[in-house]
Amino acid sequence: MKIKSQEIAVEFTNRCSARCQICPREQFTQRLQDMDWDLYKKVIDDAASYDIDMLNTCGYGETFLDKLMFARLRYARKKLPDARIYVSSTCFHMDESKYREVAEYVDILKISFYGMTRETYEASHRGNLKFDVSLYNILGFLKYIEKRRKKPYISVLFTVTDTNKDDMQPFIDFWTPLVDEVMVWKPHNFAGGRRYRQIDRANQKSCGRPFNGPPIITASGKVSICCFDFNSQLIIGDMKTQTLEEVFHSEALRKIQQAHRDNDFRGLICQDCCQTNHDPGVLVYASNAARAVGKENSTLLDFKEGVTV
Repeated sequence: MKIKSQEIAVEFTNRCSARCQICPREQFTQRLQDMDWDLYKKVIDDAASYDIDMLNTCGYGETFLDKLMFARLRYARKKLPDARIYVSSTCFHMDESKYREVAEYVDILKISFYGMTRETYEASHRGNLKFDVSLYNILGFLKYIEKRRKKPYISVLFTVTDTNKDDMQPFIDFWTPLVDEVMVWKPHNFAGGRRYRQIDRANQKSCGRPFNGPPIITASGKVSICCFDFNSQLIIGDMKTQTLEEVFHSEALRKIQQAHRDNDFRGLICQDCCQTNHDPGVLVYASNAARAVGKENSTLLDFKEGVTV
């Protein structure tokens, strides 16, 4: 691969029942869909020719809304036996009927939980999410895996805003004894979709994503090089008509990489992206010492440097 990361992100679905305060979901222009099964198989079969160490199922949808979720994970486990499987979710749709397969197939489960009362949780996540249901599902799953030999690494994420800031310490106190890791972050701008952070245009520099990856294969098959590209504007290829090899050597990727080498983001959504300014204060709290506050961190658990979140 012409990208350093040995991770590949595949968006199973872009449908979501949340309308989180921090997410520019109301600006979403993509057709709502689940990834076609044959397209998914093509992506995984192609990825099997590389030394992939992580399959990231995150995108702009809720993975548990995909009816083929576990069929996809089974297929990925067969074709990518050494890759860790990463799922990010609110767990609102992870009911008891899904516990066994989550425990069996998922290696890393990151849970977004943005409030410790019904009022702040539902004001932060919005949409159809209910505090009591999400909490019940999560605590039930933690109970289910207590005595299992194989269990996912579980982190719980809190993104602090004016709506839920008083819940931050109760969040830390409640979840720290129960899970492997807790994190508190300030919200980001989703490449212009939000305005939480000030952009210093005079001191912008590459975030590293066009070189480090991972490639984001959306539910439509289009491939973006940025996880904040919620409306697929940094497209470097299309898996419906191309191979990963062709995508990795595309002219579109070359042009984006050159712009990032030059730190010249004119004409790209990167111009309005907070990831081009390193802010040491965006990670507010981390229970894992390897994810040091003030250090550049990936949101994943391999702690690859060079990515600001």
